[in-house]
Amino acid sequence: MKKEHWALVSLSLNLLQSALKFLGGFLTGSLSLMGEALHSLSDATASVIAYLSIKFSEKKHERFPYGLYKLENIGAIVIAFFLIVASYEIGHRALTSNISLDREALPIGIGIVLFSLVSSLTLSFLERRAGKRLNSPTLIADSYHTLTDAFGSALVLISLSTAYLGYNYDRYFALGVVALILYTALGLLKEQVGAILDISADEETVERIRRIILSFPEVESIKRLLVRSAGGKLFVDAELLLRPGSFMKSHAVADEIERRIARENENVEMVFIHYEPAREEKLRIAVFSSDGDTLCKNFKNVSKMYIFEERSGKPQVREVRVDSEEDVAKLLVREGVDIVICGHHPESARAKWILHKNGIFVWETDRENIYEALSEVSKLKLDGSQKEGKD
Repeated sequence: MKKEHWALVSLSLNLLQSALKFLGGFLTGSLSLMGEALHSLSDATASVIAYLSIKFSEKKHERFPYGLYKLENIGAIVIAFFLIVASYEIGHRALTSNISLDREALPIGIGIVLFSLVSSLTLSFLERRAGKRLNSPTLIADSYHTLTDAFGSALVLISLSTAYLGYNYDRYFALGVVALILYTALGLLKEQVGAILDISADEETVERIRRIILSFPEVESIKRLLVRSAGGKLFVDAELLLRPGSFMKSHAVADEIERRIARENENVEMVFIHYEPAREEKLRIAVFSSDGDTLCKNFKNVSKMYIFEERSGKPQVREVRVDSEEDVAKLLVREGVDIVICGHHPESARAKWILHKNGIFVWETDRENIYEALSEVSKLKLDGSQKEGKD
């Protein structure tokens, strides 16, 4: 079932339990049973909140491009406040009311409480398991809410059973119900307020993501790793130092890290990877020439290769004495080129594969002059002779 279906099941059961407990409390005069009826009614109202928050938490809008996922956390906080209200009502009546039980109606009350206890335990177990599987904090919160109802029913069962034997401790068992409700409510508030404030994910999750990142041999170290949890979603922000390599390879590595983190953690909503080289690198750009400063239009008619390097004014010139596009691609690999400027990509599939495998990017241009083509890609420093050639 989907998350909203579980919320509807919880709502239906809580309404049924509340009606039965009010009936039992009215017949027996038990304050603890009436308190449990109020508790179940608050559960029903909370289930409505859970249903609405689940229904709308996945919606996205231009004003909320990241979605309304935090509605689930808000829904869980509202549930916690309902628990506090219910505990106040029970506690106030336990301390101020005169409690008198109708012994003849106690078997009816005991039967109602037994039904409530068994059904609450069953729903709590199934709903919590579904909440973990569906990564829904609201379902998990509602399951603990239902479990509190089961504990409360157990206390009421003891209270009615002892009353049937002639001992009226209903007032004290009602206060025990109050303690259980408050404990659950405060725990929920602490957890959900932390999520609203973008609390970090648990240590096990952060460590698992850290291991995934460091499993890539290209990663030298992690400068920063932030993993926040909100609305059952994980948001990962990492800054990495990558070992020297071509900038295209670095970008591909970052993309693969993002995909793997999302693939191995089903509740990951977004992954942001910022990367920089572990040591200073120089970008090498090769420009193909067919005749002097004239740009070569393809990989077949290359006669010279000008290699420009960042922070270096004069290019290195290489005579190209190979015949096939595949050999030209291998020459680029040997020269450690990052970008090659040419009129067109190579036609050879083998040459394309060599360039792709080694992270060499082909920049296509229709410029005639090699320096004009170079200006499209980089603002490398040109010395006087190059400026003259460009002119």
